[in-house]
Amino acid sequence: MAYLSEFVGSFIFLLGGYAYMCNISLKKTLVSTLNYIELVVAWSLAVGFGLAIAVIMGGPAYLNPGVVLGSMINGLGVVDGLMYLLMEFLAAGAAILVCMIFFWDSFKASGDMPKRGIFSAYPVEKNVPLNFVQEVLATFLFLFLVFIGIAKTGDALVIGAVGFGAVALLSLTLNSTGFSMNAMRSVFSSIWFALLPIPNKGEEKVDWSYQLTVNLIGSSIGGILAVLATTYLKTKI
Repeated sequence: MAYLSEFVGSFIFLLGGYAYMCNISLKKTLVSTLNYIELVVAWSLAVGFGLAIAVIMGGPAYLNPGVVLGSMINGLGVVDGLMYLLMEFLAAGAAILVCMIFFWDSFKASGDMPKRGIFSAYPVEKNVPLNFVQEVLATFLFLFLVFIGIAKTGDALVIGAVGFGAVALLSLTLNSTGFSMNAMRSVFSSIWFALLPIPNKGEEKVDWSYQLTVNLIGSSIGGILAVLATTYLKTKI
């Protein structure tokens, strides 16, 4: 059940976020244009709801490869860790597949419009060394806030609210990190973007050098540091 909860929580988190991105990125939708407040609320609700559902189902609600890796360093078994990562990977594929089905006509109507950014995060100005540092810092701060906020409670509503608040606060990183802070949200989805027959995807390529350096390594380091820091603090407070 713990593995299933990881899949369901991750799926809900990603589906909510990706659906909003489809609405603002594609033609023939009722939203059509980016509104910063809507963006923050949409992703905050998606993360908060995903966390809450995963907890209700009895899981640890990692929902982030960096958190899984940090937990493995902290003693989580290798098999368990790999299973949680697999659930996150499959959830990314399922979320993109559902979005592809629901927005099929919108994808078809959108011609050569860029689509990779729907399912992965990129900064406004690409500067890989700086973006790497920003991603590590943003991921650490986001997860640190979540872990500290839920350290004394197992209540799903509280955990969901903390997730909502942390995402809303870290929305300030949108320009510099593309609002990723999670390899599942960007790297796992980029793999599925390359594999799935998304209409009018054309020859659009994933920026693998950025994804692997910033969104995989950077966010994973930030996640590991957040797990280790909060584990240490829990022994002191």
